[in-house]
Amino acid sequence: MIKNKLRRIIIASMIGLASIIPFKQVQAKVGGYGKFAGYYDNRDKPTATFTCGAYGLPLGSEFFGFVEMETEKDNLDNLKRPYTEACLSRKAKNGFGIAVEHDKDFVPLPSGITLPGVTRLGGMYEFKNKSNELFGCKFYPAATQNNGMQVVLYGNKKFNKEDIVVDGFLDYNFKPGKIVTELQVGKRVKDTLYGVVEGRYNGFKDEGERTGVGVGLEWRF
Repeated sequence: MIKNKLRRIIIASMIGLASIIPFKQVQAKVGGYGKFAGYYDNRDKPTATFTCGAYGLPLGSEFFGFVEMETEKDNLDNLKRPYTEACLSRKAKNGFGIAVEHDKDFVPLPSGITLPGVTRLGGMYEFKNKSNELFGCKFYPAATQNNGMQVVLYGNKKFNKEDIVVDGFLDYNFKPGKIVTELQVGKRVKDTLYGVVEGRYNGFKDEGERTGVGVGLEWRF
C-alpha cells in the first residue's frame, strides 16, 4: 500500500518536472542517427544489434532505441533472443530532463508465451561537448511489473577525428541487484564502416554465460 502510494507520488513529480522544462531551451534542430552491427560472440552465437535515435521531435523530445538479436551457430535462422528498448525523453538546455522507457524481451517461456514488457519513468542528465561526445545518467524510480528501480550510465568518446570510437553503458537493477553492461571499441575501416570489439556482461544470464566478447563490423549512418 505504501509502495503504491510512493510510486504515484514519484510519477506525479516526474510529470510535473516535464511540464516546467522550458520549451525555449530545448534543441530545435531536427535530425537522427543509426548504426547496425553484426558480431561473432565467443560463446558461439552470432549476434546483431540495430540502434537508432532522433532529436528535435515535437515538444523538444528525443528518441533512442535498439533491438538485439542472438542466433544459433549452426542455425542462423533461429532468433533466440530478440530484445528491444525504446526511450522517449525531454530535457532542458542544461541537460536535465525526464525520460520514459519501454523494455521488451521476446524470449518465450516454457509455456510458449512471452512476458509483458516493462515501462520505466524517471529523470535524466546528459552532457555533450563540442565534439558531440556524450555522458549521460538516467534514474528510473518507478517501473511496471513490480520491477523496481534502475540506474543507467552511458556515454561515448571519439579519438583522432572519429577514427577510433568508444561506446558503453551500465545498467544497475536494484531489486535483483544485477548489472548489465557493455563496452565497445571501434576502429574505422572505411568511411562509416568500423571494425568493433565489444566486452559484455549480463547478470541475468546463467552462470558461465554472463561474460562474453563480440567481434564484428558496424555500419554507422
